[in-house]
Amino acid sequence: MGDFAAFLGQEFDEALSYAALRKAESVGRPIGSREWLADVETQTGLSLIPKPRGPAPKPTIKL
Repeated sequence: MGDFAAFLGQEFDEALSYAALRKAESVGRPIGSREWLADVETQTGLSLIPKPRGPAPKPTIKL
């Protein structure tokens, strides 16, 4: 991390910094990279990465 005190003293745009957190609050899902979420899914057995929207595709029947 380097100089942590300097990091804490940096200016930041609060609205922009917290936008992802606010969105996650309304959706109810954790935020993080796709890789991190996949790792946490593996460790916990929970489904954390959103699935595609809409009904599941019907299985195709091969004749």
